[in-house]
Amino acid sequence: MSSTHAPEGRPPNILLVFSDQHRWCDLGCYGNPQVVSPHLDAFAQRATRFTHCISNGPVCVPARGSLLTGLHPLKHRAITNDLPMAHGVTSMADVLAAAGYHTGYVGKWHLAGVPRDGHIPAGEGRYGFREWKACECNHDYMHAYYYDEANRRIAIEGYEPIAQTDLAIDFLRRNGGRSWFLCLSWGPPHDPYHLVPEEYLSLYPEQDLVLRPNVPQQARVTTTRTLSREQIRRNYQGYYAHISALDEQFGRLVAALEETGQTDETIVVYTSDHGDMLGSQGYVNKQLPYEEAIRVPLLVRWGDRTLTGVSHELIGLVDLPVTLLGLAGLAFPEPVDGTNLAALMTDRHARGLDACYIYDLVPCHQAAARSGSEWRGLRTRQHTFACTASDEGFALYDNLADPYQLRNLVDDPASAELRAELYARTRRLAEEHDAFLPWETLIRAHGLREEWNRSQAYFGLPTLE
Repeated sequence: MSSTHAPEGRPPNILLVFSDQHRWCDLGCYGNPQVVSPHLDAFAQRATRFTHCISNGPVCVPARGSLLTGLHPLKHRAITNDLPMAHGVTSMADVLAAAGYHTGYVGKWHLAGVPRDGHIPAGEGRYGFREWKACECNHDYMHAYYYDEANRRIAIEGYEPIAQTDLAIDFLRRNGGRSWFLCLSWGPPHDPYHLVPEEYLSLYPEQDLVLRPNVPQQARVTTTRTLSREQIRRNYQGYYAHISALDEQFGRLVAALEETGQTDETIVVYTSDHGDMLGSQGYVNKQLPYEEAIRVPLLVRWGDRTLTGVSHELIGLVDLPVTLLGLAGLAFPEPVDGTNLAALMTDRHARGLDACYIYDLVPCHQAAARSGSEWRGLRTRQHTFACTASDEGFALYDNLADPYQLRNLVDDPASAELRAELYARTRRLAEEHDAFLPWETLIRAHGLREEWNRSQAYFGLPTLE
């Protein structure tokens, strides 16, 4: 069946697809010839493709909370991994449900705290989502499960994203006669990198893979463990294999929209919660201010109503829910931190942000294992700056002159004035959104010690007195 335009006056459907830990540079349409991604590449040819979408807080839980609420983390309370989002916070699903949309969520949730394998009760804990096929957090992609609306645990056979895409396609087929909002949240390409069917791994012979120029001889995993370039290259293989597997599933979604005549009446979005260092700058994972951690893909299409082509304007994940609601003619009922940047998708002369506020308020889990610190900073159109609560800057890069961030200008006398300006701007944003405090002080000052200690105890990690 060919696609048709939405009936007059009918609000658009919204399909928000996001993966976990997919950095912007690893798709064919973003210039990586090694990655096999024909479906996302074809979609990008008909979409607005953003080159500078920024994950404001590059770690799963804070980013996911902001992606749904348009709030920076201290306001939704999920400030670090495995702390729950506060009940009573308004999500974009709440807004859309109130406007008459049928809502659904499929996949990884990761906003309910611990335990990671528990169900999420109906009501406030699902933030406006009515249909529910979700798990809190699972990264065993070949032995997965989800909980349904009645809290029944249902095992998934085979590779998790395939089954999740099946559920999403069933949702959009059943609900074609009304306006709907569906979030599909895939777990990959987050590690474990090699929990992926062999057919995708076989696309990437390890010896052929070229590492990014900012990958040194070793990358730090913990204070006592490093990875060699050979080990990093093997991780690239699995990471790319996951991306190709997700690409195939994305193609199935696009085909299902076409078959059901919903293509032109659906805003389709692909993005990710944050990136992955994969050895760049000598680090793995995320929770860092470098490009590989904070920049994510963002593709948006609503039939012929959105622009086709590339936008180099800055947009943050905290802006995305506000923007998508704006495209649909709606808004959050109370003030939020994100900005409505819908014009970027409809007006070639529109401008994005001058800067995105970036941060890791609490160095949890992997960051703690490498003795990381909290940090805050800015990603401007040209520069990246970051500082901790106890210094005036540890990172300053000119991303136009130095796209791989190989030269840190933070101690360069010629950059002293720029550093001072960016530090002052960062402090002002911190004072507005979260307070410029060391992480332990921040947790205690904002009444989060009990939740933090519950989470830490669940993982057998140190608690706060």
